[in-house]
Amino acid sequence: LHPSLFKVVPEGQPLSLSQLASSAASVLHAREVIDTCLPSTRADASYSFIVFKAHHRISRQIFVDEYTGRVLGSLSAVRFTSIMKALHLIAGGLGCSSIILVFLVLSGLYLWWPRKRIKIGLSGNVQCLSFDLHNTIGLFASLFLFLFAVTGIYMVFGPPSYAITSKPVKQPAFSTPQVGLKPVSLDLVATVAKDTLQGATVLWIAIPHQPGKAYFVKMRFPEDRSDNGSSGVWIDQFSGKVLVVANSRAVPLENRLQTVSRVIHTGAVFGNRGRAFAAFMSLI
Repeated sequence: LHPSLFKVVPEGQPLSLSQLASSAASVLHAREVIDTCLPSTRADASYSFIVFKAHHRISRQIFVDEYTGRVLGSLSAVRFTSIMKALHLIAGGLGCSSIILVFLVLSGLYLWWPRKRIKIGLSGNVQCLSFDLHNTIGLFASLFLFLFAVTGIYMVFGPPSYAITSKPVKQPAFSTPQVGLKPVSLDLVATVAKDTLQGATVLWIAIPHQPGKAYFVKMRFPEDRSDNGSSGVWIDQFSGKVLVVANSRAVPLENRLQTVSRVIHTGAVFGNRGRAFAAFMSLI
């Protein structure tokens, strides 16, 4: 609905992250600070920055053309999509509804089995047509609905993961404050992260605002289908030294299962086509 904010025309090489952050900083309101930098993973998509206001929970997202440095505009981070996602991810609702869905799928298959009805009669009344549609479509949809339910249950009740889910990440490392030194640049942070996890793409960078905090860079390898990435690097804000690495290629089995269950649940395992198919099956 806002192509002027999200779309850009590729023109040469993108400007540095520091230059783009300066452009975003030029339109900050009083007491606002840049909290997160979101580089684009596509040449025709804009960069953006999440900004927070002191003692104010509602953030906004500032969009910048990475080729010209021009500020394209801003949107509140609390949008319809984010609200719906938050409602969908309420642990109690997701877990309970997933358990109910498992029961509905299994009981539906049990009731279908004696007749094994797979046909749609168009000559009967509306009630007969509804019965045929329910049996036929329900049979073919049951496998996917079952996958939705089982993966939903696992995401809620399965083993927690410390840094590879979309849940808030607890910082396991801290920067060493240095008197007289300024934090290293976003460009250096991105370079260090890419060198640490070679082949991975930078999705976003959390910017520290206290001396003891560290930069956190969320990343994703090509085989990782999760939207929010499954890898991350914590970097000392003064020295640029790598403090901790979360590598999706070298995580415990339970963490991998958490990621796999999420990409199956959303259909992301097959890219955008998989997401569209998952949305269609959800409508069914």
